[in-house]
Amino acid sequence: MTDSVDTVVVGAGPAGLRAAQVLAEGGREVVVLEKNSEVGPKTCAGGLTLKSVFELSSFGPVEDLGLARPSNRRASSDHDFGEVGLARPFLTEISFRGERPAPMDPSNSVVHTVARRALGAWQLSLTLAAGAEVLTGVVASQIDLESRSLMIDGRRVRFRSLIGADGATSGVRRALGLPDRREIFAGEYNVYGVQRDELIALCDSAELGGGYFWVFPHAEYTSVGAMVHKDVVAPGRVRPYLERRLVELGIDRGETPYEGAIIGTEYVGVEFPNSTYLVGDAAGLASSLSGEGIYAALISGEEVARSILEPGYPRPKLESWLRSKAVQDAVARLWLRRGPRLASFAILPLLFRQRWTRRWISHLLLRP
Repeated sequence: MTDSVDTVVVGAGPAGLRAAQVLAEGGREVVVLEKNSEVGPKTCAGGLTLKSVFELSSFGPVEDLGLARPSNRRASSDHDFGEVGLARPFLTEISFRGERPAPMDPSNSVVHTVARRALGAWQLSLTLAAGAEVLTGVVASQIDLESRSLMIDGRRVRFRSLIGADGATSGVRRALGLPDRREIFAGEYNVYGVQRDELIALCDSAELGGGYFWVFPHAEYTSVGAMVHKDVVAPGRVRPYLERRLVELGIDRGETPYEGAIIGTEYVGVEFPNSTYLVGDAAGLASSLSGEGIYAALISGEEVARSILEPGYPRPKLESWLRSKAVQDAVARLWLRRGPRLASFAILPLLFRQRWTRRWISHLLLRP
C-alpha cells in the first residue's frame, strides 16, 4: 500500500466489503482496514431476511452460500425458501407473552441463517476479485479529517474518501464528533453440534422489556440469544437469562463462550464534509425493533459507494429503508413503556389469528 489511497474503508463487515466491491468494480483504488485477524465473525444471530437475500443475489453467486437465487423480494411458497446447505431457510415463528409460537406470514418472514464467518468469506472473495486490497489485523488510528489522513501501522496515509464501516463503536464516527448512544445490547451462545428445526423469536416483557429472545438454527450450530434496550434492561442480565433458557431447552452449552455486542440504531447520516462517509451500524442504521442490521449495511455500503462514483446519486434503497426504520423505531420507543408494551403483547396474539392481520404484523416486524 502506498502513502496515498483513493478510498480507505475502515471495517470489513457487510457494509465495508460491499462498498469496497462497488468502488473497485468502478475502477477506484480501495483499501479496506479490518482490526480483527479474520473477516466475518461477529456477535450476530446470522439471519438473512428475504430482502437481504435478494440484495446478495446481485453481488455474486449466492449458490456458494447455499442460497437459492430469488426471483423477487418475497416468497409465496415453500419452493422459494431455498435449499439447506451453508444457509438454512426457516419461516419465523413468534410468541408475544408465552403462548405457543405462531408462524408469521411467509411472504415477509422467511429467514435464511448463514454463519457470519461464511458470509464474510464469501463477500471477501468478491471484494478481492473486484481488485480491492483488504488488510486484516490493522487498526486505523489518529484519523485527521481536515488533512484527510490516518495512521496505518505507524505510517500516515492520505485518502481522497474515507468510509467508516466500523460498527457501533466506530472510530470514524468519533472523529466526526457525532453522538454515540449505543442503545441496544445483544448477547448469544453459538452452540455447535445442536440441531433445531424451528426459528423462533419470543417476546418476554418481564425479563427483556421490549427486546426478545431468539433461537436461530444453523447448519452446524444453533444461536441462542437475546436483544434488550439498555435503558430498560441492564446488559448484565442477559447472560444469566440465556443460561436459564438453555437449560429449559435442554441444550448443554459445554464450553461455548458467551458473546455480547452493542448495535447502532441512532441514525446520524451517511455523508459528511471532507469526503467522509458512514455506513451500516456506524451510521446507526440498524432497526431498534428487531436489531436487523445486515440489510441496511449492504444497501448503505452499496449506495454510498455509488454516490462516490456518481456524485448526486439519489440512494433510493437507503431512503426506502430509512422510512421503514422510522416506523420500526417508533414501535420500539412505544414498547419502552411498560403499559403500551403489555397492551400490545396482549392484542398481537389475537390479531395473529387472522391471515390479513398476521400478514400486516409480519410486514411491520420484518418490513421489506
